[in-house]
Amino acid sequence: MARTASHLLIDLVDEDWGRRYGRPVRLGKNATRPKTRILAAGDDACRLLERLHRHGSGYRPGPQAEALRQIVVLNYYRDAAGRLRWRTADDGGLPPSSAAIVSPYDTTARYVRHGHIIRWKGFAAHLTETSASDSVNVITDVATTSAATNDGQALPGIHTRLARRGLLPAEHLVDGGYTSLVHLERAARQHQITVTGPLPGNPTRQHRKNEGFDRDDFHIDFDRRQATCPQGQVSAGWHGPYPTSSPTAAPLIVARFTKSQCRPCPVRTHCTTTADSARTVGFPPRELRDLQLRVRAEQ
Repeated sequence: MARTASHLLIDLVDEDWGRRYGRPVRLGKNATRPKTRILAAGDDACRLLERLHRHGSGYRPGPQAEALRQIVVLNYYRDAAGRLRWRTADDGGLPPSSAAIVSPYDTTARYVRHGHIIRWKGFAAHLTETSASDSVNVITDVATTSAATNDGQALPGIHTRLARRGLLPAEHLVDGGYTSLVHLERAARQHQITVTGPLPGNPTRQHRKNEGFDRDDFHIDFDRRQATCPQGQVSAGWHGPYPTSSPTAAPLIVARFTKSQCRPCPVRTHCTTTADSARTVGFPPRELRDLQLRVRAEQ
């Protein structure tokens, strides 16, 4: 703006502005009055953007101005009295990592955390290489995705590129970030590839705590569209399959039992701890369920 529309900065950029932004500013771990400085920076950014909006006829803001606008929206909000506030998880709400801008230099960079140790800002690189024991291993594909993208979402594209180059393997060894029932089934059906990697375990509370009846204790009859619990009760409802919000998750069928079936059950506490409702059991469609059982048995 100073180079192309300096008149818009009159009465805005003063000596105090120069002291604050005449050099790169970083808040250290023990910054002096960090909240005051954060709110002052946000107020300055809002005044600059408002000046652009109101008086910028004939001036077209560039990508830096747009990045600033997005950063302000994601990190600040105005309360009922119109005062600028800094967003936190409990105050104003924070954007999801898939949308949060973490660098003004590249607005497509994202923050990601794997477990409690590995964390970074930027992108994720996915490398595929041969693994023959009697030859030199060669990298056959390199893919770059957003750091906030699930690893498994990169797998179909990797297989498509390998197929185009005539480099598809018979078996693709991957880590747990890439395995899902959907991708295992798709790789086998579309490319005749066996994807080998640790499949996520049973997510039910009973399985995690190793107590009570988990999903695998129920007998599933796909032909009759029924589920039978360990006590012999047959489900009264069968719904789905429902699509899931995650592109790496399988569709879900839900079998429901009634309150009249579950309330008098002598082992109810081993099945569900919810006093006012009955048990529901979710599982993937038949072909994915068979694949799931087989892979888990192999593991």
